[in-house]
Amino acid sequence: MRKCFQCGAEIASRERVPFKELCPKCDAFLHCCRNCRLYSATAHNHCLSTTTELVPDAERGNYCDEFAFREIEADKPKTPRGRGKKAAMEREPEQTPGAVGQTAREKFEGLFKD
Repeated sequence: MRKCFQCGAEIASRERVPFKELCPKCDAFLHCCRNCRLYSATAHNHCLSTTTELVPDAERGNYCDEFAFREIEADKPKTPRGRGKKAAMEREPEQTPGAVGQTAREKFEGLFKD
């Protein structure tokens, strides 16, 4: 499924997107870096291809020959992977014996008892 980068409107699937094609909902350029499968905000020149020239505005229409509309998988449920910082923070904190009901201050002071 193809979607506009700006408004998320579904774009009718065609083989090629004309250079000056606009989104029917928000009038954003469709043949632009932000809709391309090679676009990456962290890559050099914001493009994964090493042969493209710098495009100063990734949201404006351009004449890049390597443009291929980014396909987004439809109806794919997002499930947590169970890895990473966010997943670790969402898990229940592990309780050690004797630590139940103690405040952080009490635990800290317990470290320095004789």
